[in-house]
Parts: sequence; C-alpha cells; structure tokens
Amino acid sequence: MDMRDTTPLLSPAAAERWRERLLSAQAFMRTRRHLPGVLIEVAAQHPLAEGGTPGEEFAARLRRGHELFQGYLKAGRPVEVYVPGSRHRHLGVEDESSLSRAGGDFLEKLGVPSSAVHGDDLNARYKGDAGVYGSADECFVAASYFRDGGFGTLVSVCSPAQMMRKTLHYLQFGVYPLNHTAPTPEGHHDFLHELLVAVPDVLDTDDTLQTSDSEGAELLRAVRRPPAG
Repeated sequence: MDMRDTTPLLSPAAAERWRERLLSAQAFMRTRRHLPGVLIEVAAQHPLAEGGTPGEEFAARLRRGHELFQGYLKAGRPVEVYVPGSRHRHLGVEDESSLSRAGGDFLEKLGVPSSAVHGDDLNARYKGDAGVYGSADECFVAASYFRDGGFGTLVSVCSPAQMMRKTLHYLQFGVYPLNHTAPTPEGHHDFLHELLVAVPDVLDTDDTLQTSDSEGAELLRAVRRPPAG
C-alpha cells in the first residue's frame, strides 16, 4: 500500500477529489516551468502594530520575502511581490491603512522597487469591494495574477502553522506553490487549531471561501472588515 494515499480524515470520494486537484495543479505548473517570471506572495498578518507598521510575525515574513526576491533577482529572474490584505479591524480597533499598504511600504524600505510590489491594486482587481480578508482570498488573488501575469514560479511565504491550509486553497485554485515559512516565537496561527479545525474545514466543508453563500467568508468579513462609512 502507498502510504501517501491513506486519508483517514476524508471519505474515499473526497480524498480522490483532492488527489485530482493536486495532480491537476502540478500538471499546470509543469506547463509554466519554462517561463522566467516569479511571483512571491507574502501572507499578511493582522493587526498592524503601533503606527500602522507590520507586527513581528508580518515583518518576519516580509524580510523572508525580501531575501527570496533578492535571490531570484541575482539568478536573473524577473520577480514581483504581492502583499495581500485589505484594511482590517481587530477587537474593535481599525487599522488606518490596508495590510497591503503597510507591507508594501516595509518592502520598499528594504529596497524592493515600488514597481515590483503589488497589493491594493490586485486586491481591487480580483476581489473588488469584497476585499481580501483571509488566507483563501490571498490565495485566490495570487493564483489569479499568477495565471494572468504569465509567471513560471509561484512562491508563498507564510507562518509554519498555516502552510498546509494555504496550500489546500492554492490547489483548489489550480496552482502549486513553493512554500517558505518565517517562524516567530509566538505565532498568531495555532498548530492545533489548524490541524483539528481549520484544515478539516477546508478539506470537507468550504475549500475556497469565495462563493456568495460561503458562511466562512461571511464570518471573516463580519469580524475583520471595518464597517462602511
């Protein structure tokens, strides 16, 4: 027996659906390998710190994204970075700017040209007024721009705990990322919650959080999106 095919968390039918998504995404990426362009998605983290700057975890990811950006540039590859995230609120406190803007400013201070940094522009292009309010939104926008932009390599920088869940979202959107993590002493994402709650929910309940009737997407926006006005 091939142990890779044992999936006790899923029914045989669901396991087969995910296996097909994995193989399809990998096959698509093989058709892009000859293309030199690289898209790096640096997952945002809310809330922002005092002054509207990235907190410790978000900053660690951005620094890792900058390292990867420099490495690909030195290898002669054209590189662009997408920092997702609309304006958030956390425990009733609203950020003054979007996570995208805060992350983009941070990268530009590290030396990444503004022409190579994307954020609010892609949020608006692919999510419109709905905004980008969770990992599924981040992956949807990055996967969409990866396809439309003609890139050959997709890189995702996230926390160790959320890596599997983000990968599942990416597979559902038809792409297979190269994952990098930026560990911090205390991360926002809890390994046990991801393993026991969040990942099973993506596997068997709502794998995209993009449909108009998605309860998960509605809950994220209710909690994180500042009220209109």
